[in-house]
Amino acid sequence: MRYLIIGNSAAGVFAAETIRGVDKAGRIEIISDEKYPAYARCMTSYYLEGNISDEQMLIRSADFYVQNRIFLTTGQKVTSIDTAKREVHTDKEHLYKYDRLLIATGASPSIPDIPGVGMKGVFGLRTLEDAKGITAFTGKGKQAVVVGGGFVSLKAAYALMKAGLTVTCLVSSGQILSQMLDSEAAGILGDVLIRNGLNVKFYSDVVEIIGKDINGETFAQGVRLTTGETIPAEVVIIGKGVTPNTGFLSGSGIALDRGILVNEYLATNIPDIYAAGDVAQAADVLTGEKRINAIWPNAAEQGIAAGRNMAGAPTVYEGSMGMNSADFFGLSTIAAGLTRAEGENYEVVKLFPGGNLYRRLIFKGDRLVGYIMVGNTVRAGVLTSLIKEGVPLGKTKNDLKQGRIGQRILW
Repeated sequence: MRYLIIGNSAAGVFAAETIRGVDKAGRIEIISDEKYPAYARCMTSYYLEGNISDEQMLIRSADFYVQNRIFLTTGQKVTSIDTAKREVHTDKEHLYKYDRLLIATGASPSIPDIPGVGMKGVFGLRTLEDAKGITAFTGKGKQAVVVGGGFVSLKAAYALMKAGLTVTCLVSSGQILSQMLDSEAAGILGDVLIRNGLNVKFYSDVVEIIGKDINGETFAQGVRLTTGETIPAEVVIIGKGVTPNTGFLSGSGIALDRGILVNEYLATNIPDIYAAGDVAQAADVLTGEKRINAIWPNAAEQGIAAGRNMAGAPTVYEGSMGMNSADFFGLSTIAAGLTRAEGENYEVVKLFPGGNLYRRLIFKGDRLVGYIMVGNTVRAGVLTSLIKEGVPLGKTKNDLKQGRIGQRILW
């Protein structure tokens, strides 16, 4: 059996490892457009702080591929798939045959088409190469602009501040983290960030990146905003969301929506082709709808399930759910499930224990379907389990509404 995996991040690596655990003899190949062995992409913002080495970014030891008889090819980008011939083609004009194929190509930063976006010093933040590029432009006393107010943007802004830069964060809406947090949670977190030196400009966006020619190359020097204001910056990071990497699938016949549509076995509409990770549009455990919940744990779980199915051990993937967490200046924040759900089908309970502590609990009938915790998030795992289990809460629901889980408090 010939197994071919496109992508060498969480989904791809966990799938390969799982396949080898089930099938001791099959040939496993991984193609990656990056030049590095598997590393934790979710750690790239921490890499910017300068406290993590390249080796510490790795998610498996250097001999992982050899020990598991996995053949890794780096620095090659897949350009097309011929599903009839079961062939994968790359930009180096190499051809790979497969019996079973996993597409785990992840996603790339969505970069808006604005003047100056191609200058030196302008980055997305997704890969280790991005982080290395940004680091080369940073230094104490320099200035940076981060475009976007989501988790990736704020983590990047925080890392640059820790590295000694003056940072301005541009948020096109009226609050940070608008996709995951409500206004109360965002207000608490935003106040902490601002008090610690982050410049936040709400209802602002970039219309142009201003540059300067140095030795024949153009380097970013600042940004011009929708307000007409100009902000100096040697580093510009654009964090306006991500787009699944599906461009090479044109003409393949593989069904696409926002990402690759898969069933409960992570299988596509084409026999023996699977997808997992940030490129896969799988079931949401809470809504049943097909969506992409692009976080590392979901990619790992999907990789394991896809690997088992590819190796002939049928495994149903129960579904993913949205979740994100961060810690800024000692204030921890986590949000999971249907955090912004409102209306007559949902019951929302808000708890204000005091200080920077805040809890938002979202119920649908007798089940917990979402929560937001700001400050002291040690009980978050219990709440996450209650959501995933989906069992009726009974008297536990009243305990939660009072800020307790049995005899334990939520703060």
